[in-house]
Amino acid sequence: MKTYLGIDFGKSKIGIAKASEEVKIATPLQIIRTGIDEVKKVIKEEEVDEIVVGYPLSLSGEIGPQAKEVDEFIHQLKDIGVIIHKQDERFSSRGAVSTGDDDSSSAAIILQTYLDSLG
Repeated sequence: MKTYLGIDFGKSKIGIAKASEEVKIATPLQIIRTGIDEVKKVIKEEEVDEIVVGYPLSLSGEIGPQAKEVDEFIHQLKDIGVIIHKQDERFSSRGAVSTGDDDSSSAAIILQTYLDSLG
């Protein structure tokens, strides 16, 4: 059974969510403020099989400065040997604002969108 980790990357905070192949319901897990090493630690502890990272395209679908930062973040994760997917996150943050915990809730919305696309 696969374990999925959703990530909403930000320079100061990284929202994390989790789901399993069995249940396919993404739930907010935590917010990381200490960087890439802590993210890698969570990936290992949670025995993650696949990662879904929110990809902040512009409203017109272009790759801008924020998306390039996410590309660099993904590049730093490549050495962990886990499949990494990019998920368009253009509208996930808006949906998470109403829940209060923007970063991990955004990560859950990003992950849930990906899981729903699997069918």
